[in-house]
Amino acid sequence: MNDDLRPNPDEILKRVSAQEAKRLKGRLRIFLGMSAGVGKTFAMLKAAHARKATGARVLVGLVETHGRQETEAVLSGLEVLPRKKLDYKGVEIEEFDIDEVLKRRPDLVLVDELAHTNAPGSRHPKRYQDVLELLSAGLDVYTTMNVQHLESRKDLVEKITGVPIRETVPDPIFELADQIEVIDIAPNDLLVRLKEGKVYLGDRAARAAQNFFKVESLTALREMALRFTAEKVDQELQSFHEMKGHAKPWQSSERLMVAVSHSPFSETLIRAARRLAYNLEAPWVAVHVDTGTTLTPEDQVQLNRNIALARELNAEIVSTSDRDVASALKRVARQKNTTQLLVGRPTKRWIRDLFEGGTLLDRLVRDSWDVDVHVLRQNELSTYTEGFHIPKLNFSTGFIPYWNTLWALVGISFLSALIEKWIGYQAVGFLFLLGVLVIGRLGSLGPTIFAAALSAFSWNFFFIPPRMTFAISEPEDAILLAAFFIVAAITGTLTSRLREHEILLRDREERANVLYEILKEISSSATKDEFLARVSSRIGHVLSGHCSVLLKSRDAGLTNEARHLYSKELSEKEFAVARWTFEHRQPAGWSTDTLASADSLYVPLTGNDEIFGVLVFTPAAKKPLSAEQSNLLQSVCRQLGLSLERHFVQKRVAEAEKLRESEHLHQTLLNSISHEMRTPLTAILGSAAALADPTISSSALSRETLTGEILSAGDRLNRVIENLLDMSRLSSGALALNKEWHDLHDLIGVTVSRLSRSLKDHQVKVISGDDLPLVNIDYRLMEHALSNLIQNASLYSSKESEIQLETRRAGDFVELVISDRGVGVPEESLERIFEKFYRAPNAPTGGTGLGLSIVRSIIELHGGSIHANLRPGGGLEFTIRLPSKNAPGLPFVTSEPS
Repeated sequence: MNDDLRPNPDEILKRVSAQEAKRLKGRLRIFLGMSAGVGKTFAMLKAAHARKATGARVLVGLVETHGRQETEAVLSGLEVLPRKKLDYKGVEIEEFDIDEVLKRRPDLVLVDELAHTNAPGSRHPKRYQDVLELLSAGLDVYTTMNVQHLESRKDLVEKITGVPIRETVPDPIFELADQIEVIDIAPNDLLVRLKEGKVYLGDRAARAAQNFFKVESLTALREMALRFTAEKVDQELQSFHEMKGHAKPWQSSERLMVAVSHSPFSETLIRAARRLAYNLEAPWVAVHVDTGTTLTPEDQVQLNRNIALARELNAEIVSTSDRDVASALKRVARQKNTTQLLVGRPTKRWIRDLFEGGTLLDRLVRDSWDVDVHVLRQNELSTYTEGFHIPKLNFSTGFIPYWNTLWALVGISFLSALIEKWIGYQAVGFLFLLGVLVIGRLGSLGPTIFAAALSAFSWNFFFIPPRMTFAISEPEDAILLAAFFIVAAITGTLTSRLREHEILLRDREERANVLYEILKEISSSATKDEFLARVSSRIGHVLSGHCSVLLKSRDAGLTNEARHLYSKELSEKEFAVARWTFEHRQPAGWSTDTLASADSLYVPLTGNDEIFGVLVFTPAAKKPLSAEQSNLLQSVCRQLGLSLERHFVQKRVAEAEKLRESEHLHQTLLNSISHEMRTPLTAILGSAAALADPTISSSALSRETLTGEILSAGDRLNRVIENLLDMSRLSSGALALNKEWHDLHDLIGVTVSRLSRSLKDHQVKVISGDDLPLVNIDYRLMEHALSNLIQNASLYSSKESEIQLETRRAGDFVELVISDRGVGVPEESLERIFEKFYRAPNAPTGGTGLGLSIVRSIIELHGGSIHANLRPGGGLEFTIRLPSKNAPGLPFVTSEPS
């Protein structure tokens, strides 16, 4: 079986994996229309009735009838899900209840208006995200959408209609669709429906007729919807073709391919292919076949220019390696399902065509492979004339291989002279033939042909009688010599081609491995700076040069600073080229046609929607990049752009989350001020006012009581302020530890003594372990953490109950256990009580919910841990583990005799 006819195993694996992933999800059917009023919802409901008739459980998750009687009539008979009511700024809004759908798990869910934006407070901001969750849960979904809400068509629709589009759906959603059904209607019929009030009612219908609903606009939108659906079907057909590995392309739609080489005539071919593709409104592919021939710097520049032109004209670039150009073009044509191929008119060369089986055109059209081949004539005569000619010599291999070949044959000649009397002069020819094969295996085509000719000359001159002449006395010797030269030339050439083919495969494998390593470094790096430094270093090494990356700044401009390992500061002239690349999103500089006098090549790093920087490649030698190297550089830049986009998106999400948390903190602080700060302030002001009354202040008991209330309220206010300030410093990362070695017994004693007023109604029991080592802590912060835990125990336990503090050694750690006999917390809240602002359901009123969160942050800053457990018989137990490894010993004090 021909290998070219076999399906691509990588493509099969990719498609099978995609199908397996889709099999585990629900099926999505999208009813697509050119605008509102075409009957999408009506068609969806009719399809739902047909599905229900098969016995499926159908649930109408959300359908907007817009008061249309025919739509409401077809809705009857289907189970409709009640909508969830949300309160937004005092207004009650009804939305899709996804939780109820997931709870009921019907076979089919109907969700109208896929591009809809959900109300604040919903699970997802967009309705298409609700649909994605339903599909992931294994539920089938029918939905509707207008073509103007496609993300990729948004700008075009706005230009056509002049109406801004505010809600869009990402195009990848349609890749998940198992079926896209176009609901089509003639624009004039839609305008009639609009006048009859079947689309919009009242003034809204009049405004729509003046703006969006115009014949020319509706016609353009209709074409857009039909074309998008056709593209989706064509992609499915292409996938099926790749999966089945059909030898012949299916001409269901036109797809063009043009062969590109280092010839200047390729520019004409590329432009002709672009014109033909534009007229046919068909995609097109530019293919370059690397045959292993070493190109001169001028030819390499021309090849890069041709590929850049094809890329600029929106061609899909394919670069492949093969000794046989015709075979490579046929293989790519089958893979891309090509229907038309453009090539230049080949020049006949008798000797080359004899060995290769005809011209490129002959080999392309020899077999019937259902591809139309267009041959474009050349306006200028070729440098070669038709017929027999001496081929142009190519000395790109250099002089050394020929010199080595000469001395190898001299050695074979001497060896043959020594053993000729035993094997005969005819057998000597086989030694020379063996030498030609070895040279062909190790060298290139030029030295191989040189070895074949020189071997024939040496055998004839030195060994075939009469010797030391070129005359041949016997006819069979002449025939043998001619056969020797032909066999040596052919076998040497085939051996040389085999070696070149191995080199091509090895180079392809090395490039694939380089790209794999680069992608692995991108995925395994923790930060943007890390993978940019690694990738720029590796690609610079592979391409024999130096790579750096310039990223955009916060003001969306390009930075020219050497702040990182992957960046360098450019001169004013070079930075101007980088800025042009950044602004125009096109390569520029060395080896391009744009600002070619620059010392470096500048390639934009673009994601799906925006540009994030510029890659700067400075070659060590001004040798043009090969086509494979250029493709490798383009692939790396594309991956870097996507990786940077993912990084910036994650950063923006983190900033948004931080902003949301900041707003939540702000709101919580306001609530805390209204209660936790106002309550002690009210107590302080009230007690102070009472002390100002001479009647009350004259009583010693009253003064003592009021003073105690002021001190107690002051402690409470101070505790709230300390918690808020500590949490602010912990969240910002500005809190630095001042750690020293301390005795845990001293910390407990000082803390309990300072809290004597708060603990006066409780029994405090301290159990000290033996041989307890020192701990390396920030004394002030650890005292604050221990105070929060002890006060928490006193607040949530009854008076006269016992609060126990126990210290013990656990390997390289010291454990401090604080336990009480309070009300405890529900078991499901044990892990959440350390979250910021979280308060257990049975917690008494008051408090900010920050105390335990601050405690955990302080403990983790010290490299320790804390966890909570429920005590048998009631109460809560907190266990703190602090590292004590390498702790210094306690000073040993001896008593001197008196």
